[in-house]
Amino acid sequence: MSNAPKTVEKLETDKILYFVPIILIIGVCIYLGLNLERANELINISFAFVTGNFSWFYQIFTFGCLLVCVYLIVGKYGNLRFGDEKPEFSTFSWLSMIFTAALGGSLVLWATIEPFYYLMGPPFSVEPYSYEAYQWATSYPLFHWGFTGNSMYCALGAAFGYMFWVRKKDVNRASSACAMLLGEKTTRGWIGKVIDVLLILSIVGGIATTLGLATPLASELIVSVFGIPRTMTMDVSLIIFWIIAISLCVYSGLHKGIKLISNFRMWLIFAALAYVFIVGPKVFMLNNFCEGLGNMMNDFFKMSFYTEPFANKDFNGFPQWWTIFYWAWWASYASQMGIYFARISKGRTVREFCIAILTATGLGVWIFFAVFGNYTLHTFMNDRLPQLADTLNNLGNASAVVQVWSTLPLPNVFLFVMLLMTLVATITLLNGTAYTLAILSTKKITGEQEPPGWNRISWVLVLGILALILMAIGGLKAVQTSSVLVSFPMLFIFIIIIVGFFKVIKEDNWGNFRRDAAKTVPVITKADAVNSDAESI
Repeated sequence: MSNAPKTVEKLETDKILYFVPIILIIGVCIYLGLNLERANELINISFAFVTGNFSWFYQIFTFGCLLVCVYLIVGKYGNLRFGDEKPEFSTFSWLSMIFTAALGGSLVLWATIEPFYYLMGPPFSVEPYSYEAYQWATSYPLFHWGFTGNSMYCALGAAFGYMFWVRKKDVNRASSACAMLLGEKTTRGWIGKVIDVLLILSIVGGIATTLGLATPLASELIVSVFGIPRTMTMDVSLIIFWIIAISLCVYSGLHKGIKLISNFRMWLIFAALAYVFIVGPKVFMLNNFCEGLGNMMNDFFKMSFYTEPFANKDFNGFPQWWTIFYWAWWASYASQMGIYFARISKGRTVREFCIAILTATGLGVWIFFAVFGNYTLHTFMNDRLPQLADTLNNLGNASAVVQVWSTLPLPNVFLFVMLLMTLVATITLLNGTAYTLAILSTKKITGEQEPPGWNRISWVLVLGILALILMAIGGLKAVQTSSVLVSFPMLFIFIIIIVGFFKVIKEDNWGNFRRDAAKTVPVITKADAVNSDAESI
C-alpha cells in the first residue's frame, strides 16, 4: 500500500492562478523560441533597463530588510514567541533544517566559479588579476550569499510566522499576507489575484534561472564522464528525464522516495565538500576565507550601496551584473522560503528566528565558498588553469566548472559523484517547486491535502520548456534576466507584507494577544517537507 496522503477528489483548481501564469509563460516561450536573435536583444534591453534604473531601489530595499531584522532582534518584540506551543523540532533539528535549506546543486557551481568571475572583472575599477582583485574575489561572494540576501527570507518569514502561529491563519499565498495592510476585502478580489499571479511568475522565473544553470552542468558532466558529444538533444533529454522521474514519484506514491533522494543529495554535497577540503590547499582555504570575511565586514556598507553611477569605459557594470542579480534571485524565492522557515518555527522567539535565518543559512553557504572557491583561486594562481578565462568566456559556466573539478585527484570519480548530485538535486528542486505551484493554484487546499498530480506535472513541463528556451538563447545574462524581471514587482508586494506585519502587531498589542484555541492551527505536513526541497539556490 502507498503511504502517500490521499488526494482529495473535489479539490478545485483556481482557474485564474493556473491558466493566466501558464498562458503568459507559454506565450513568452513561443515568441522567444521563434525569434532567438530578437530574444537576445530584448533580454539585453530588459536587463539593462531594470538594473540600470532601479539598482538604487534593490540596494535600499535589501538593506532595509536587514534593518528590519536587526530591529526584530534587538527591539521589544525579540523575546516574543510565534505561538504559545512548544517548538515542533529540537533546536539542533531546527537549525539543521535552516542550514540545509540553502544547499542546492547550483550552489556548488557558483561556489566554484563565482570568485573567478570577480577576479576577471573586479568591482570599483580594480585591475583584473591583481592582488586587490583576489581580495574582492574572496570577499564579494560572502557578501552576496550572506546576511543581506537572507534578510528577505527573515523579514517575510517573521510576517508569515505571526500569521501562522499567533493569528492562527493557515496562509499559503502572498495575497493573504497583504491583507494585513490592504484588508481582506481588497485581497479577495482582483487585486489579490494579481498579487498571487505575480508570486507564481516570480517563483517560476527564479527556478528557471536555477534550472538554466543546472542543466548545462549536468550535460557537461555527462560529456566528461562518458565521452558523449554535447548537443541540444542532450539538454532536452535531461529535462525529459526529470519530468518522467517526478511523474513516477507523483503517480506511484513514492513520497518517501523523494525524501530519501533529498537526503542522498545532502550526503553527496557534504562528501564532495569534505573531499575537496582534504585534497585541496587547506591552509590557503582557511587563511583566505578568514581574510575575505574580514574584508567583507570592513567594506560591508560600501558594498551594500554600490551602484556605480559614474559608469564609463573603466567600469564593468559590476553591481548590476552581480549584486542586483543576486538580490533579484533571492527575491524570487523569498515568499516560499519565508513561508517554509515560518512553518518550522512554531514556538521560537522572534530573536531566535531572525538570528538563525541570518546566520545558519549564510554559514552553510560560506563553507562551500571557503572550500570550492578558494580551491579555484589557488589552482589558477599556481598556473594549473591557464585556459580558465577563455573557457569561461567562450564555453560558459558549466565547462569552466568541469575544467576546475578535473584538476582534482581521481577526477572521473569526482565528476561522476557531482553528476549524481546534480541529477538528484534537480529532481528534488523541481518536485518541491511544482508542489508549491500546485498548492498556490488550487482553491481552499489545507495542509493535509494533496494537490492533483496532473497539476504538479504540468508545472514541471512549463518549467522545463522555459529553461530550454533560456538555454537556447544562451549566455549567463539570459538566466539572470529571468530572475531580475519577475522579482521587481514582488519587491512592492514584500513592502506591503512587511509594513502590514508591523501594523497588525501594533494593533494587536502583541505580547498580550490571544486567539481562540479552537481555530485552525497550521501544522507541519508533508507539503512543508517537500517545499523544503525547493531550495533557494
